[in-house]
Amino acid sequence: MRKLILAAALATPFFASAATNLVTNGSFEAFTGGSFSGFTTVSAGQTTLTGWTVGGASVDVINGNYGAISGNSIDMLGTPGPGSLSQSLNTIAGQTYTLTFDLGANTGSDNSVTGGNLISKQLNVSLSNGTAATYYGNSTKATESISFTANSALTQLTFTSAASGYSGAVLDNVAVAAVPEPETYAMLLAGLGLIGAAVKRRKAKQA
Repeated sequence: MRKLILAAALATPFFASAATNLVTNGSFEAFTGGSFSGFTTVSAGQTTLTGWTVGGASVDVINGNYGAISGNSIDMLGTPGPGSLSQSLNTIAGQTYTLTFDLGANTGSDNSVTGGNLISKQLNVSLSNGTAATYYGNSTKATESISFTANSALTQLTFTSAASGYSGAVLDNVAVAAVPEPETYAMLLAGLGLIGAAVKRRKAKQA
């Protein structure tokens, strides 16, 4: 029984570490710019969004209005924009990761449509390994996902607004986690399965 418990215990840390979020302050709740009502602007170079580098013109931290998703969110078209957010992540070359984020939009203004997309809500996502994608936010929140394989010990993640104006794509809940190898799942499930079988046998003997 001890060996079975040890097998599961050894597997669990691998499983847990694989799900660790590499992004600092992906929910944008760590904000040191003081209290605000509705929104506050963070200009390029300011460091009030913990973990993030603000570039371009500016972004707006929004809360309770302007399309905010959960607590603090980011309107990528600041006052005025466009802005960008970037962060360096500690990665392992050759390891596959999944980036997820919630995307909405501040639909207060700048709502011109081209090709069926709200052009002011365009958000470009890029990683320093060459991965890139374009999204368009709207009033309905969507959770987006990108898989990528790191090619160095540091991977730069950048979100960029591609339009000008004041009401842009809204970003929240950014996370990057390693994709577990199949062997990791197999090890954990095997360990848990053996423990379950052993518990059933022990109960049967006691009965």
